[in-house]
Amino acid sequence: MEQTGYVIESKNGVAKIRIDRESACGGNCVSCKGCPSSAVIVEAKDTIGLHKGDMITLFEDSRKVIKYAIIGYGLMALLLVLGAVVGYMMTKRDIMALIYAAVFLLIGFLIVKLIFRNVDSEFIIKNRITSAQHENIDDI
Repeated sequence: MEQTGYVIESKNGVAKIRIDRESACGGNCVSCKGCPSSAVIVEAKDTIGLHKGDMITLFEDSRKVIKYAIIGYGLMALLLVLGAVVGYMMTKRDIMALIYAAVFLLIGFLIVKLIFRNVDSEFIIKNRITSAQHENIDDI
């Protein structure tokens, strides 16, 4: 998975990078009437001496991203269904099945929060265009 971002700070061998998330329409917001996109701040090891304003390309292994998504969403779906089944089997009432499903889902959120608490993204800086070079590109 590759993303482009701008360095907002670099010190002590760690760079903070702003990545503008692409909207669902692929950045062509005129076609969908302007869906909102947000920026995310990530950290990466600065092994090449980045400076504020540098535009860079970051890489992260897609298999790792997909694995965490499957674990997170799969666990939540499994606990939701399990909670509904357990609730219904214990009480034979639909409302209790819904309540049990909600409780199991809440437990799932807590489990996912604990599992992914210490998981850090391991972005690798693939390409850099210094801030001076990238200002010249904007002039063209």
